[in-house]
Amino acid sequence: MKHIVAVEDTLGNVKDVLQGRGYQVASLDSLDQAAVAVISGMKKNVLGDHTRKRPIIVDASGLTENEIVDEVERAMKVHYEH
Repeated sequence: MKHIVAVEDTLGNVKDVLQGRGYQVASLDSLDQAAVAVISGMKKNVLGDHTRKRPIIVDASGLTENEIVDEVERAMKVHYEH
């Protein structure tokens, strides 16, 4: 199983694609456990103030499902290289 990606509920198809690629997908309520969060662009203030390291944010606005998944893949590499 790959690492956790928190995905905004409105991006249901993206959740399915990520799960198909082996990612554990969670809601934005699970930000504390996620390495990457995917948002539609409408919820840019979703993170609020967190004391721990924030997940890398992927803004899905204007992107296709495949482009979103590609961005998640890149973000995972960045997250786990540091």
